[in-house]
Amino acid sequence: MNIQQLRYLVAAADTGSVSGAARSERVSQPVVSRALRTFEREQGVRLFRRDGRCLAFTEAGLTVVAAARRALAAIDDVTAQARRLAVRAELAVVATPTNSALLSSIVTSFVRHHPGIALRLRRANSMAEVAAMVLAGEAEIGFGDIPEDLAEVLRAQPLWSVDVALVSPIGTDLPDAVPPGLLREAQLILPPDGSERRRMIDERITGGPAGTRPPALATDERSAWLSSAQQGLGSYLSYLAVACDLDGVEIRPFDPPIVVEVGFLQRSDGVSDQGTEMMRLALGCPPPAGCRPSRERRVASADGR
Repeated sequence: MNIQQLRYLVAAADTGSVSGAARSERVSQPVVSRALRTFEREQGVRLFRRDGRCLAFTEAGLTVVAAARRALAAIDDVTAQARRLAVRAELAVVATPTNSALLSSIVTSFVRHHPGIALRLRRANSMAEVAAMVLAGEAEIGFGDIPEDLAEVLRAQPLWSVDVALVSPIGTDLPDAVPPGLLREAQLILPPDGSERRRMIDERITGGPAGTRPPALATDERSAWLSSAQQGLGSYLSYLAVACDLDGVEIRPFDPPIVVEVGFLQRSDGVSDQGTEMMRLALGCPPPAGCRPSRERRVASADGR
């Protein structure tokens, strides 16, 4: 006995004929006839009798059909429960829009190696929001520039040292490699005052709160940064790895170089196997242009940690 024989038997009862059962099950009539004859022979029971042109069930046949219905219902329930309980492994990762561009090669490698894991990429407006989402469990790991004031309940895995570049309108009167001090008098496109990234730029790059002149434009809308530079409004800071392929602008490094450490953030109580696997694969991915293996990573390797 097999499940398909039971399905043919119930279909024959529902349609009143072997040909109807064949149409219902989308097979040929001889397939159904052969399956039902085999069932009768194997079980030693007569299921049908001819009643003119109609197919009539014997009393034994009716009893067997009722049992077949119960068996098929039980099998369907097993299948439904198994599908409901079969939770597909998934991994939620959060990054800011700028850092998402650096994450693309890692995502490609992860999906290629683990097609059975559902990868959910979430977006945050700042690294503070990335950290908050990881802490709240809304994402298992975060990716981006590693905060200097890392919360005790978070742990960082440095990945790459990323060069910062200045993206300027074509024809801007600046040296090929820009001393950060020149930015104090430059027409800049900046994040809004009071934002996390604006504070970082003020403290680490322009050398003081908001430099000595107001920005040409202050906005968190990253697409507006590029379009404003292309239209000649001012310059903005970006990762060299993100800016190197942009059209209609000039890209300049800094002298001395400005470098940001990027990597993963996770809760200190650990991550799932799939989160660990993504970070392992990331260590083997070649850095994008303008990135190198993190200085902190190199120091840790030299110390044997």
